Amino acid sequence: MRTKGETIGVVDFGSRDVRVLIARKEGETIAVTGHGTAPARGCVSRGVVQDLSAAESALGKALAEAEDRAHAHMSTLFCGINGTKVDSSIREGKHTLTHERVDREDMKQAHENAATEAAEAGKRIVSSISAQEWFVDGLRVANPLDIRGQVLKTRVHLAQLPSVIVDNLAACVLSQHRRIEDMIFLPVANALGCLTPEDMELGVAVLDLGHNTTGMALYRGRSILDTFVIPVGGNDIVNDVAGGLSTSFLEAEELVLEYGVPDALIRTDGEAGPEGAPGRDVNPLIKLHHAVRSARDSVERGALDRIIYLRAKEILTKMRKHLHKKDLMNNLVRGIVLTGGGSMLKNQVALAESVFEVPCQVGLPENISVPKEIHTPEFVSAVGIAHHAFEFRKAVREKRIDSANTSPSGIRMVLDAIRQLFF
Repeated sequence: MRTKGETIGVVDFGSRDVRVLIARKEGETIAVTGHGTAPARGCVSRGVVQDLSAAESALGKALAEAEDRAHAHMSTLFCGINGTKVDSSIREGKHTLTHERVDREDMKQAHENAATEAAEAGKRIVSSISAQEWFVDGLRVANPLDIRGQVLKTRVHLAQLPSVIVDNLAACVLSQHRRIEDMIFLPVANALGCLTPEDMELGVAVLDLGHNTTGMALYRGRSILDTFVIPVGGNDIVNDVAGGLSTSFLEAEELVLEYGVPDALIRTDGEAGPEGAPGRDVNPLIKLHHAVRSARDSVERGALDRIIYLRAKEILTKMRKHLHKKDLMNNLVRGIVLTGGGSMLKNQVALAESVFEVPCQVGLPENISVPKEIHTPEFVSAVGIAHHAFEFRKAVREKRIDSANTSPSGIRMVLDAIRQLFF
């Protein structure tokens, strides 16, 4: 007998674009049936809503486009959430069983025990069913419900975000008369969107090179070892070019996209001769299309190359230093997967390999059927949210979690309070 299909909607609030996906799962097959994108135009920056009205408008446009393509109306959405003022950690919670077998209350108590020490005033805890492990009497199990034992332990990734991030994204979604079903920290979603189980087993990191932020998630032994976000991204490269060469932001972005990271500087670790990049006999001028008033109408290619190279390398070096500081570099058996718009910058993979000294590649949506136009690194986050959504629904059906209160931090209570204000 054919299994009844299941449909979910997800939203990814990026600094550059707001993206919405509608996906359907039948059996083990997942396919995107609708997608929509609307320019964020600065209404969301580094995960924080800057202009609520503009954010609501962008979400409304992307949602309408996705629903029109899917011929569906979504009453609930799963939301990705991000931010640089985030404290992320892996916590363990133990609970001694009072009955012979694990029940849902035991699981809830173990989860709450893991989150108790992490709670801070003014912050919300986001934890994902996709980044949680269970152990009964020290042995790892996929689903502890009804398993016999004496001690239940959970190991869970927790991300503490400022309340302003969670509350305002929730308000934005609720303004569209939709209910938020669950939230997931975007570095985790990125990993779910492009990694295989083998990658997570052997050891790999995912770098999301976004517009205003760069995020990372590291896995080994099917466990998440670390997540990290820094407040710099591709837009900082554009800003450096605009400021350093006195060009417009539009021109600077076009130059960065057209020329990318200079391969000659990558090969020589940034060393250039008096004539610019190595291997170039002359330092040619690039004619500008949108010259700034009172500024030159051309720029030197060598100066452009150096600005792009230095900032792009700095971003990757910050991530490498973090891994070294936490002694995690030896876990990169499968190397590093690059996602986000910044991953498509010319020679970005070569630069990453020179910085991290491990194999690197661009990540694409994994384990899902998507239209050709969104089979890109920029949609990996949204695809990861979709994978999380189906896992969340499965956990609810199996009674591993309670859909009415899956978060030990009370995020559901926050969302309910905001919903009452709107309805």
